[in-house]
Amino acid sequence: MRRSVTGPLVLITIGLLFLFNNLNPGFSVGAFLSQYWPFLLICAGVIGLVEVLANASRGFDPARRGFRLGWIFWPVLLFGVLTWHRPPHMRLPNWGRGGVGIFGAEYEYDVNASAPSTGVTRIVLDSARGSLNLKGEGDGDVRITGRRTIQAYNKSDADRANEQSPVRIDRQGDLLVVRTEDSAGGSMNSTVDLDITVPRGLDVEARERSGDLSISDMDGSVSIGNSRGDVRLASIGKDVRIEGSRSGLIRAVDVKGNFDLDGRGSDVQLENLAGPATINGEFSGTLEFRNFAKSMHFRSSRTDFRVENIPGSIRMDLGDMKLENVGGPVHFQTGSRDIVASNVTGELDLAVDRGDIQVTQDKVPLPKMDVHTRIGNITLSIPEKSGFDLEGRTSQGEVQNEYGSTLETSIEDGSKHRRSSTIKGVGTVSGADTPRIMLTTDRGTITVEKN
Repeated sequence: MRRSVTGPLVLITIGLLFLFNNLNPGFSVGAFLSQYWPFLLICAGVIGLVEVLANASRGFDPARRGFRLGWIFWPVLLFGVLTWHRPPHMRLPNWGRGGVGIFGAEYEYDVNASAPSTGVTRIVLDSARGSLNLKGEGDGDVRITGRRTIQAYNKSDADRANEQSPVRIDRQGDLLVVRTEDSAGGSMNSTVDLDITVPRGLDVEARERSGDLSISDMDGSVSIGNSRGDVRLASIGKDVRIEGSRSGLIRAVDVKGNFDLDGRGSDVQLENLAGPATINGEFSGTLEFRNFAKSMHFRSSRTDFRVENIPGSIRMDLGDMKLENVGGPVHFQTGSRDIVASNVTGELDLAVDRGDIQVTQDKVPLPKMDVHTRIGNITLSIPEKSGFDLEGRTSQGEVQNEYGSTLETSIEDGSKHRRSSTIKGVGTVSGADTPRIMLTTDRGTITVEKN
């Protein structure tokens, strides 16, 4: 009996996905399957069809097969993964609004609620699933408008579920809690998209929710816990804390207080932060930082990054990083990444395991530098009239002096496959505060040039 290769291929695919997740913690297997699960089913079906046609072309008579456990094992496994990790944007089959679908039809209901805000200092958003847009305006009442969407097999069930789970505003002393719950105790799929207007001076807390969240124009603090979905913050007057987030995008603009982020996701965009920022977690997309008045510290499983302030910008992704007009001391240590740094003030300490590093300084005085890559090239571009005490060394490679006669190069012949090269010298300007510049690579080329 000729066995199918579909099962082994599925196992190999799952193994590769989990291996990639271990190598890149920012990658989520559940999120990937939740987005591309239809393609996996199509590929499994195509493989089976190709096997049948190939056997038929060779003259094999495909015997009639009985029930096999594998026919239900893989769909059950896929359904389990999708149930375990179902982001709000996941697309499931549904044939037409108001018609019949595998998970029923969608029915929509308007949401309107309000509550007085006198004596309230904090508002809590306790929402099950759906997008929330909260905006601060004056000192009036709390007002809520929006739309609830319920998936049900008939309208009467949807009507009953909507009546049993209204949007509630509960007062608890100086605390106001906005609650939206799954319809009928969770037996039906329900989402609630809300626009909320509150007094600007309130503190805001959002917890245990799934869906996009937008908060703007608030003078108080913002705390977000266990959020799944994009997070957008703008014009926040006090501290911001985001904890346990699994988001596609985290964007914050104009935050007056401290900024603390602990989670995982894809893209992070932070701009105009007045207080210190701390970022811990795994992010697989692009990280952009602009105009930080104070320090930033970013940590992940492979990266430790500290800067004193960011008058300019930093852009970082899985493959490279670009720093422009950043205030030091700057400390950056990671595994593999190419780095381009321009006009850094203060000390510059860069260390990567694998990657090219290019440092360009257009202004004097130059900062103290310690630049190291284990495997990669280093290029330093500095003004002609600069003060420095430079030493560069490559264990396996060469050095290129494009700066001038103040620098000297030498070659030390070692074993048959190793040749150490050095470049040393001082700048045209000297003094007690002459910065020390160290450039080292184990395997690569060191180039020093004028700009």
